[in-house]
Amino acid sequence: MKNTILFVDDELINLFVLEKRFETDYNVLTAESAEDALKVVEENKSSLNAIISDLRMPGMDGLEFINQVKPNILDIPCFLLTGYDFTDQINDAIKSSKIHYLFKKPFDYIEIDTKLKEVL
Repeated sequence: MKNTILFVDDELINLFVLEKRFETDYNVLTAESAEDALKVVEENKSSLNAIISDLRMPGMDGLEFINQVKPNILDIPCFLLTGYDFTDQINDAIKSSKIHYLFKKPFDYIEIDTKLKEVL
């Protein structure tokens, strides 16, 4: 049985590429915003195995989204994607185990796949 991964990104091209790259090995869910992702998490809580969210998005950013859902899904590993620099806020989230890892853009698909396999 395949693990289920949720990708959250406001850039549709990123969602498309991530879905196509990982759909062979995982059940892939996508959301174009943190608000949409909250609904996807609620609807798929029992089958969800990992969340990978973009950091910078309009409205709620990826860290806010993870902070909001993490109390309800403590055992699900969460990751952030960003094209920006590592911040103290991100470091604190990693230290507190809210985030397992930070992926830098442009994506390294092998790195993402390796990290997912480590935690799943």
